[in-house]
Amino acid sequence: MRPEFVGYYAPTEEEYERLWHEGLIVLDTNVLLDMYRLPASARDELIAVLDLLKDRIWVPYQVALEFQRRRLSVIASERKATEDGLSEANELFESIGDRVTALQIDKRGLGLESQPLLDGLKAANDKLIEAIESVHKAQLDIAVSDPIRDKLDVLLAGRIGAPPEDQAEFDSLTENGQNRYDNKIPPGFADAGKEKNPNEAFFHHDGLVYQRKFGDLILWRQLMRYAKDDAKKVVLFVTSDRKEDWWWRERGKTIGPRPELAREIRKEAGVELFWMYSSVQFLENAKRFTEAKVSEASVTELKEVARLKPVDAIGFRSHRTLPDGRQMASSMTTNFATAETVVQNWLSRRFGEVEANRGFPDFSVDTEAGLHGYEVKFVRSMSQMLLSPAVINAMLRGYLEVNEGRMARLSIVLVTDHDELDKILASDGGERVSTRLNSLLDRYPAYEIIVGYVDEEGIFFPVLNEHRRGRWGDDSEY
Repeated sequence: MRPEFVGYYAPTEEEYERLWHEGLIVLDTNVLLDMYRLPASARDELIAVLDLLKDRIWVPYQVALEFQRRRLSVIASERKATEDGLSEANELFESIGDRVTALQIDKRGLGLESQPLLDGLKAANDKLIEAIESVHKAQLDIAVSDPIRDKLDVLLAGRIGAPPEDQAEFDSLTENGQNRYDNKIPPGFADAGKEKNPNEAFFHHDGLVYQRKFGDLILWRQLMRYAKDDAKKVVLFVTSDRKEDWWWRERGKTIGPRPELAREIRKEAGVELFWMYSSVQFLENAKRFTEAKVSEASVTELKEVARLKPVDAIGFRSHRTLPDGRQMASSMTTNFATAETVVQNWLSRRFGEVEANRGFPDFSVDTEAGLHGYEVKFVRSMSQMLLSPAVINAMLRGYLEVNEGRMARLSIVLVTDHDELDKILASDGGERVSTRLNSLLDRYPAYEIIVGYVDEEGIFFPVLNEHRRGRWGDDSEY
């Protein structure tokens, strides 16, 4: 059946050899932008691998354009991350100091003195601040020269696809695009939400009007046209994109690229062998199939970049099997900060534009129904999930915000430990928790409660979702 069902089979060992030794290697925008997120040593190793393969590397024009447009934002974002780290490190020590002082440990007759402990904590915190400042000083600034782009300019010289010649050619790249998205034909349909903010939905370049939601479709069609015109039979696409419109997933497990992609590029461009790698997989396998020197430290750094950056990453994950045979991806260590970050990433993949708030709720999304708030809570256990005062207070506050017209609806997102969800799903499929969540929604109104976990690549997976309908305001969805 293999020849008749191209895309449903992973490459054989011989086919992997073909991909690495004769395939066209196509880079996505996020792979290039990752250069700004990596430490210098890991970045140099990745560039060295690309340099080793440069005669077979090709970048669609859409990828190069998006790289130029987003480069400064990534640089600014990396600088802001260290600036926030410095601010939080200072605030953390001050907050702990105030709390310790309020406890009056010295006056409790325990023989403990708080000041030596605080002095030791301050010394450690000062070292942490010094390290963060060193990282910050080493980062690029948007107002200076860019040695990373300079290296990419040399590496990719002559390897960039041609731009659309005129409006007619450009229109052909997005032809029937909305119908594809409506019918979930990959790639790109996960970006449909990018049109919701009219200020971000379009941009102009060389006299052409680009719809941001069609970026991946334009990239894909440019790739297929180049492969057809240049008679490429083997294509390896490297991307850090983790959205479902590129990757085939079953029950949280990533199998490989969407089968539809392999079938379409075979039909439209005559490509016999198509496969995709995440950036991490590409670097890991470079050690196996080439003479490249890749350290474990660089692979680890790239995994960390994939885990922490807002949207653009994916990796194949390890999995555990529950008693009923279902599989769930293993999780990473989760805390309050991680919970908010991964939920923001998840919301960005769903809606495109997400506003992070300093106060309540944590995030807001502008929808047709109005402002939709998302409040994130990290809960360590099922009992905390169901009885936590913080969760109940958030639901009540959301109710007031909606009734007073500042928000159209509120969703509570509960991020919990993977093992805890294992126990819940292994026992009764989550029925008991679903019942209790519905009870919470009856007593403390909210639009919905979403429960999920964070996998080892830093991706939020919602597992339970309970809605409150017909009970709140005039919106028929409630």
